[in-house]
Amino acid sequence: MIRIIQGLKSYYSDKKNRIVHIVMGISLLIASVFDSISPYLRIGLFAGAVGFNLIRMRYQ
Repeated sequence: MIRIIQGLKSYYSDKKNRIVHIVMGISLLIASVFDSISPYLRIGLFAGAVGFNLIRMRYQ
């Protein structure tokens, strides 16, 4: 359990992860001004960002 907590703390304190999520959020907001984005696509994009960040952190 301690390992999971330490992993979550490391994920949320990583500066690059925050930048990726901020850029994703802003780009989705801008895209939604011009066209409607399905909720499934939004969830998929954020899941992809989380997956990319996890892979990047593991093999860094």
